[in-house]
Amino acid sequence: MGRSARLRLILPGLLLLCQAANGQDMDDVLGGFDDLDSDPVIQLAEEIPELESASDRTWDLGGSLGLAASYNHRSHRSSTGTRYGGLSRLRLRGDLKLQWRPHEHWRGQLDAYATHDLVYALRDETYTDEVLAAYENELEVQEASLQGRLGSRWDLKLGRQVAAWGFADSLRVLDVLNPLDQRTPGLADIEDLRLPVGMLRLDHYAGPWQWALMLIPEQRFSRNPAYGSDFYLLNDEQGEAVRLREVRPESLKTINYALALTGRFPGWDLSLNMARYWQDLPYLDGTEFDADQPGADEDDFYAAAVLRHSRVNLIGFGLQATSGSWLFKQEAALIQDQWFTASREASGDPLPGFTAALGLPRQTGGQVPDGLSQHRVYQALLGVEYYGFAQTSLSLELTQQQIADFSPALARSGYLRRRNEAALRISRDFFNARLRTMLIAIRVDRDGHVLGAGGGALTRLDAQYELADNWALSAGLLIFSRGEEAAFRQFAPNDRSFIELKRAF
Repeated sequence: MGRSARLRLILPGLLLLCQAANGQDMDDVLGGFDDLDSDPVIQLAEEIPELESASDRTWDLGGSLGLAASYNHRSHRSSTGTRYGGLSRLRLRGDLKLQWRPHEHWRGQLDAYATHDLVYALRDETYTDEVLAAYENELEVQEASLQGRLGSRWDLKLGRQVAAWGFADSLRVLDVLNPLDQRTPGLADIEDLRLPVGMLRLDHYAGPWQWALMLIPEQRFSRNPAYGSDFYLLNDEQGEAVRLREVRPESLKTINYALALTGRFPGWDLSLNMARYWQDLPYLDGTEFDADQPGADEDDFYAAAVLRHSRVNLIGFGLQATSGSWLFKQEAALIQDQWFTASREASGDPLPGFTAALGLPRQTGGQVPDGLSQHRVYQALLGVEYYGFAQTSLSLELTQQQIADFSPALARSGYLRRRNEAALRISRDFFNARLRTMLIAIRVDRDGHVLGAGGGALTRLDAQYELADNWALSAGLLIFSRGEEAAFRQFAPNDRSFIELKRAF
């Protein structure tokens, strides 16, 4: 990325800081910010004092029961030949949340859920073992943590938890510490998809500033569509599913660590972030495959190639500020030491190519992945929200990713020098907030246009209605638009409607 491009990414943030340094009244410039939700990085400070006024009960148990169904609009087959169409989900789910207060300033929490999807027994189809293991039955412990005070300015939180960085709602730049459940892409918001990881978190407060140190020994990665599902992404050029081995670092062998400094001021917030962690998105390592060896074929390639994860460093910042009914957001990050796959032209008979997951290289016949190279990756986000309409909010987020020192070898692998995403969100409440509606549209571009959709797009419309106390009914529509991204070409036939009835207790 050139010097001028970098300045464009950080200039709005620097201007705002300069205004503060010059003594200009930030309330006059940006308006109040007291009514906005806290950033998750600093919510712990606000949660702990509630323990003093809590009920005398030591234990508190709650949860919900729900039945969810999905209906695929088009009949189609997955890359393993399983037919999908009509009823695709009929899932029972139970959630339990247990909280206990062993001391005035300490609180423990345990969240768990269990699911059973009846559709796999009702449909006369043959599903892969991976699909049945991933979707039919689940028993999962989500958050399991203990948090409390260590003196007047220190907090400690230990256990499996979520640490959401940044200020964006729909797209991710700084939010790298928790992987996502992406088995059914687009069906839920990021805040509902984060997977907790085991960590030790220590917070220190000094005036408007908060330091947060996180040590993360559990190595957990995103849950992607299973082999055999209609969202599975590793397919050859003929559309047949392929498997690639994935090498994952073991928990406790290496520890991820992160540090955040967050400041909250009238009308604006600032965060400075640093982390060393295993990159969630893997890269393809084909260096053990020799395409020039006589008789080398597709089976040899799949036996030798593996997916690995980069050990990267992140430095970034986030900024949000208000002015009247407007909320402005900015995030930027530099990721160092990320590995990418380099490819060359095949000298002999071309090997069958394959399409891969979002962000992984898309190999085509005649391209041989035979090398690796490390690069810096620059990411930036700009966002704006408007709350001036009654019961309505509008938001737009734009992100751009650029790979430094881009080379023809990366282009042959299918990487892009520059990639843009845009997310538009419109939400509105009706009937005194008993009915909540939302429209979200995410567009991915591969041609350099900020608001283009050459890569593909998804649109979700959903609504939730409060039927009575503790009863809620939600329904929606999920539509995919085909594009050049391998993921959206795979997702295109997967449009569906969904509905869920839930009772809380």
